[in-house]
Amino acid sequence: MAYTVRKLLESEQFPKMKLLCGEKGLDLEVKGIRIIEIEDMERYLTGGEILITNLQVYLSCSDREVEQHFEDLVKSDISGFIVKKRKEYDPTGRRLSLLEKHCKKYEIPLVEIPGDFDYWGIIRHVMIQVFDKDTARLKYFKITHDSFNSFILKNNGSSNTASDIIKFLSIMIENPVVLYYGNFNCMVSTNSDNSKLILSDEIQPYKPNIITKFQYMKQMKGSCVQYVVKFAILSEVEIYITITEENRGLTELDYMAIENAIINLQYGFLSEFAQDEVKKKYQRDIIHNILNGLLSSKEMTEAAAQLGMKESDTYRVVDFHTITKNVQRKYTKEQLHEVGVIEGELMHLLPDALIYRNMDQIVMIQQVDSNQTELEYQKEMEEVEDVIQRSILYRKKDTDFQIGIGKSVEGYQRLKESYHEASQAIKYIEIIRQVTGDKNKSVVNYSNLGFFQIFGKVDDMTELERCIPETLKKLYLYDDEHKGELITTLQMYLRNNQSIKKTAGAMFVHYRTISYRLEKIKQISGINFDNANEVLAVSNGLIIYKIEKEREIVLRHGFFFLNEVHKKVLYGRVSIRWNRFYKKIKKLFLFGTL
Repeated sequence: MAYTVRKLLESEQFPKMKLLCGEKGLDLEVKGIRIIEIEDMERYLTGGEILITNLQVYLSCSDREVEQHFEDLVKSDISGFIVKKRKEYDPTGRRLSLLEKHCKKYEIPLVEIPGDFDYWGIIRHVMIQVFDKDTARLKYFKITHDSFNSFILKNNGSSNTASDIIKFLSIMIENPVVLYYGNFNCMVSTNSDNSKLILSDEIQPYKPNIITKFQYMKQMKGSCVQYVVKFAILSEVEIYITITEENRGLTELDYMAIENAIINLQYGFLSEFAQDEVKKKYQRDIIHNILNGLLSSKEMTEAAAQLGMKESDTYRVVDFHTITKNVQRKYTKEQLHEVGVIEGELMHLLPDALIYRNMDQIVMIQQVDSNQTELEYQKEMEEVEDVIQRSILYRKKDTDFQIGIGKSVEGYQRLKESYHEASQAIKYIEIIRQVTGDKNKSVVNYSNLGFFQIFGKVDDMTELERCIPETLKKLYLYDDEHKGELITTLQMYLRNNQSIKKTAGAMFVHYRTISYRLEKIKQISGINFDNANEVLAVSNGLIIYKIEKEREIVLRHGFFFLNEVHKKVLYGRVSIRWNRFYKKIKKLFLFGTL
C-alpha cells in the first residue's frame, strides 16, 4: 500500500505539522524526500518526492527567480512541500506566500513545521516508510553526505569547521556529540561537558550493522550508552568522537550520518594539517637555526622578527625530552607518534610559547614573565611535567618525560646559551636520580645544578676521583673486603639529614642497627659528622663514587657485547679490518674517544 502525504500528517510522531494548503493532493504517493537547500538537488528528483526547505536558499533571490524555481520543481512531479518557517530567512513572509500560491495552483500539499523543529526525524521516518532497509540506508547516506557538503560549502572560510560539523551531526542524531584530541582532551563539545575522555575498563568493541572502516567502541556513561569512534588523520594523528544516547537510541540511519560526519572531519583536518605542517616546518627550521647559532646577526634579526621576538625582551629555552624505556633505546613508529601527541599537549598547555619538535626532543622558547620568580617557574614546569606524565600513564605508554630549564637571557641573540644549558640539564637528570634516590626527578634547572656542573666540565674521571676524601676510600675498601653495607648506610644517613630514625625507616632496619653501623663507619674512616666541611666533602665523594660505579656497569656491558662480537668475527673468519674496528670500539668504551 502506497505511502502518502496524508499518512505523514496523520503520524503521531509529528503532531506539530500543520497543513497550509493543497488538501486535494494529500493522497499523492510519496516516493522519496529531499532537501531543497542541497546544491544540485534537482538532478536527483525522479518524481514523487516531498521537498523540505527553510527558505534560506531563496534569501538573496528575486521574486521572479523564486517563482521560476517553484515552477521547475512542480514540473518534476513532486508530491508535496514541507516548510520550516524561519523569520531570518523570510523576514517579510514573501517567499512563503509565493510557495503557497504555487501549491494552491497545482494542488500540491504544503505542510508547515515550527522553526525550532528538526526535520531530520521526518527524513528518517519517510525513508523507513517508503524504502526497504538497505535502500533506506543508501538513500540516507546520500542525503546526509550531500547535506554535509552543502553545509561546509556554505560555511567556507570558517575557522571552526570541526565545531560546525559536530554541531550539525548533533542536530541530525538528536544526541550530544564531543570531539577529542588523541590525548583525550576535549576539542569540541555540543554540550557543557568539556572534560577529558575516559575509557572505562568495561569498554567493548562495537560493530554497527553497517559497512564501516572506523573503529567503534561502546561503554556506559552514567546511565546512558556512549559510543566512542576512533579515526586518524594521515594514519598518524588520532581523533576520538563520542555520541551519548541521552535523548534517544541510535538507529542504522544515524550511523550513516556519523560516517559522513567523520569523513568530512577527516577532509577538514587534512586541509588544516597540511597548512599547519608547512607553517611548522618553516618555523621549525627558523628556531633550529637560531638556537644553534647558524645565522648571521642580520639573519637572526629577520628570523626573530618573523617569530615575533624582540631584542628588548627576556627569554628562556626549555628542553622537553622523551626517552623510550625499551632495552634497545630505539624509537618505534608508535613511540615517535607518542612524542607528537606530547608535543600537541605542550602546545595546548603553553599556548603562548614557541615550540618545535626534533624527533624525540621538543624545544620551547618562552618569554620570561618579570613578575615570576625562578622558584615559581620551576613549580610551573613541575606542574606541566605532572600533567604530561599522568597523560602518558593514562594512555598506558612506556615513555620517560624529562624537562631541562635553561637560564633567562636578554634578547634573542643569546638564546643559544639558554638552549645549551637546557640540553645539559637533561643530561644530569639520571645522575641526580641515582645520587638522591628520587627516581621520579624529571625537572632540572641548570642554574640550580651547583656541584653537578663540575661533571660536565671534567673529561677525565681520574681527575674527579682525586676529590674523594681518604676517609671515604677506607670505607670503600672495607665494604669491598667484607661485602658490607656501610657505604649504603652512609648515603642514606646523609640523605636523611643525619637522622638515625629516618635512616632506619628508609632502610627497613632497626634503630640500633643503624647506630651500630654509624659507630663502625666512624671507627674505620674517622669521619667527623660535626664538621660541616668534612661532611660536604664526603657527600661530594659519594656522588663521584656513584657515578664511577655506573660507569663500571656500562663498561662491563660494553665489554660483554664487544667480546661476543669479537667471537663472531673470529669464528666467521672475517677480514682483519673487523679486528681493527673491534679495537677502536673497545677504546671508545674505555676512554670515551677514538
